[in-house]
Amino acid sequence: MLAPPMSNGAPPPRFSAPTGMPDLSMPPPQHPSTSSQQQQGGIQASRDYMQNNNYFMRPAYRFKVPVNTRAEDALSDGPGRRLRKNVSNVRRHIDYTSPMLNYLQDRLWQKDRKDRPRIQPDTLYQCKTLPPCATRDNPVDCVMSRFVRAAMNKVKCPVYATCWTPEGKRLITGASSGEFTLWNGTAFNFETILQAHGSAVRAMQWSHNEQWMISADHDGYVKYWQPNMNNVHMFIAHKDEPIRSLRYTYCTLSFEANKCLFLVLHLQTPS
Repeated sequence: MLAPPMSNGAPPPRFSAPTGMPDLSMPPPQHPSTSSQQQQGGIQASRDYMQNNNYFMRPAYRFKVPVNTRAEDALSDGPGRRLRKNVSNVRRHIDYTSPMLNYLQDRLWQKDRKDRPRIQPDTLYQCKTLPPCATRDNPVDCVMSRFVRAAMNKVKCPVYATCWTPEGKRLITGASSGEFTLWNGTAFNFETILQAHGSAVRAMQWSHNEQWMISADHDGYVKYWQPNMNNVHMFIAHKDEPIRSLRYTYCTLSFEANKCLFLVLHLQTPS
């Protein structure tokens, strides 16, 4: 049986909501709120936590597991204090490899000083520095205005002679005690000490082919040394007289020992 048709002026029918569904037309129920004392206690607890935890406002540190500190670490200012002490003991190094490589690369295409680019006073030009031997036309670049380090020998005595090894990595010093001291050229620490002469070392000189080194002392003795500091021969050049300087001739087969006169001696047949 069909329902009678509705007129256009009649209001729409009202349907009751099914049971079990909330009445959305009514405001939500009011739950019993906590007391003011409980609210103040929670706020005070959160403030105490923020004061005790220095990393509360850093999300990356809030969820990390706290590290259990030991009693000995607390007495010694923690493990970080010991780490800083170890870092401070690291020796300072001066690496001169970069300027030398720049010089070796640039001299392949630079004919003279006019082809060399000018280094501007800016941090961007730090990688373009050159050694002093590359700027001989500009003496101001050869002025060493910065102190690096002072090295002290174990036996405090005067040093009369110094020379670099042919590869430029070590410095050899001759002291008044007759010792050779090999110093590291980058870390400035001594590597080895060798008793070379019985008296004060007065002069040292490397040959032009970098295969031999000669040294002279205060008693007039001359010694031949290999690059590995092996003494191969010695003789007396000036009896009971000090030798002040040594130098090789251009042929590298003989050298001159300067006392007051020049004495030319042959390397193959010393006499």
